[in-house]
Amino acid sequence: MRKNKIIVIGIFVVDLSFKSLKLPKPGETVIGDSYNIGPGGKGSNQCVAIARAGGDVSFIARIGDDQFGKMGLHLYESENVGIEGLIIAKDDKTGSAAISIDKFGMNSIIVVPGASSGLNKKMIDQKVNLFNVSSILLTGFEIPLNTAIYSLKVAKSKKLKTILNPAPFFEIEQESYKLVDYLTPNEHEASVLTKTNIKTIDDARIAGRKICELGVGTSIITMGEKGVLCTRNINDTEGLYFPSFNFPNKVIDTVGAGDVFNGAFATAISEKMSLEESLIFSNKAASLSVRKEGAALSAPYRNKI
Repeated sequence: MRKNKIIVIGIFVVDLSFKSLKLPKPGETVIGDSYNIGPGGKGSNQCVAIARAGGDVSFIARIGDDQFGKMGLHLYESENVGIEGLIIAKDDKTGSAAISIDKFGMNSIIVVPGASSGLNKKMIDQKVNLFNVSSILLTGFEIPLNTAIYSLKVAKSKKLKTILNPAPFFEIEQESYKLVDYLTPNEHEASVLTKTNIKTIDDARIAGRKICELGVGTSIITMGEKGVLCTRNINDTEGLYFPSFNFPNKVIDTVGAGDVFNGAFATAISEKMSLEESLIFSNKAASLSVRKEGAALSAPYRNKI
């Protein structure tokens, strides 16, 4: 019998986060207030979000045999993330990300994937047993694109539900979108994909239908403080819209909010919650995460959601 296990295929990096009043412009130096070193990488963050939300998750990723890699192994042990899918590369460095965060919690990020760039189709084939015992695949574009698309093909051949978080955004063949049950871009990624300037919820409704026209099952556009807009098919002119949740405590750090959303959404779908319930669940989780610092470690536990 198929379990409710979720596979995440992505990257682990160590985040070097720097806080300052404003983000520097090109060629500009600003004095920062503080810095932090912690776990990151979209796939890794999503795994922690799934585990904290109550999901059963295993991570397929390639990391280095170094101090940064050991940080990842320690994280997964403490957060109850399955590591049978990990590949430890002896001669490669674990990746890293430089994150700048301003006083409003907005960020700009440079990611160097490191060992993650070597994740290939053969390695996915070596982990096929994980596909056989899982019900959902969540992946994105931080791993090599051909590996991401191949992973979606393997998942569909095994009848898994597929979630693609197209971040950072790259162009892929339109045919590949037919492998995706749920596409979860933010408004910037959706704008580039659909050539629609998304500023309002109505803009997102137009973009959502364009995404469904590509062959995607369901479009879910996350819009930060504006909330989330879900388009269920090409004829869904209204969509399901949920504003972000307001809490008394202010937004501190938006890094990883999209990862928390995706992880919580995968968890909800794995538990066969309805689409509406799944969106509310993941929207709550993301709204909670921006009230804490950090990427992976800002993910809320299920009792808080």
